[in-house]
Amino acid sequence: MISPEKMFGNLFDSKEITALRLLIFGKDLLVNMIAANTTHTYDVPIALLTPLLAQLETQVSSLDSILNLRSGQTDEVDLVTFNFIKKMSDMNGVIANALGGKLSIGYKEFYPLNMKDYDAANRATMHTLTSRVSVAATKYATELGVIITPDLQSFLPSYTAARSSQSTSTGTVNTSRVYRTVIETKTELALTEIVHFIAGKFPGDVVMCSSFFKFNLLFTVGHHKHTTHSGTLGFEEIKEIANQLFTDNWSIIIRNKGTNAAVEVWLGATALETTSVKLVTVQPGNAVSLKPSDLGDLKNSFLLIKNLSLVNSADYEIVIIG
Repeated sequence: MISPEKMFGNLFDSKEITALRLLIFGKDLLVNMIAANTTHTYDVPIALLTPLLAQLETQVSSLDSILNLRSGQTDEVDLVTFNFIKKMSDMNGVIANALGGKLSIGYKEFYPLNMKDYDAANRATMHTLTSRVSVAATKYATELGVIITPDLQSFLPSYTAARSSQSTSTGTVNTSRVYRTVIETKTELALTEIVHFIAGKFPGDVVMCSSFFKFNLLFTVGHHKHTTHSGTLGFEEIKEIANQLFTDNWSIIIRNKGTNAAVEVWLGATALETTSVKLVTVQPGNAVSLKPSDLGDLKNSFLLIKNLSLVNSADYEIVIIG
């Protein structure tokens, strides 16, 4: 059943969306509209949103955790969490090689559940996870070296400082969501108007419309759904992982869990494609975290993986976050 409230009401009227997050989301949208405004198509929504964001930014008391949105960051706590997850994914194979493989005691101290607990990291678990990594990095500092060790040790103090700062501001911001200010309401309604404006410019084109809006900026990392696909590919086998439209609000983590075969991953227009001009190759024991557009045209809906080996099987795990 279609809800008139959801279609025509204030799309941003939610206790979960703080004034800070509203500002972050709005500034990112403004940057995207300005970039696309080569023919002055977005003059009206830009003029509508710009002064409201200026007033909202004045209202937000602490600017330390506001994004440099052109760099695509989220607020400080979520940024530390995201970088931590990505780092532990990227370093999986490196740590395994340094400590004697994925069956070694040292590796298990870093990855007792492989990547499962890191992929699901949130505010309830981040202190435990960053503490574990800091202790293990200190213990195996000689094996890891002078570059990797301090990098891994840095996440515990970074997260502790960010969480402390965020906790101080959360009480103030949460209170303001109960007693919403006039400028917040005006900004929410302006953003709602712009959503409908852009939807009217590209009716039915989910990918194009979504390219303007990073809705994930409105919520924490822990709210994102994780879908895991894993299996084994025969030599030169191609497998369809998913058939759905992606946007760059999503993240995709690809892990090559094997030891002898590289894999390629791409977004295909059909499930029968055998390769692509734009793809990502992941070597054995390595992992990458990327956005869907890194894998191809976002209009392509088939997420495909291929084993490049002529003789060996390949074990893989792909986590879709969004």
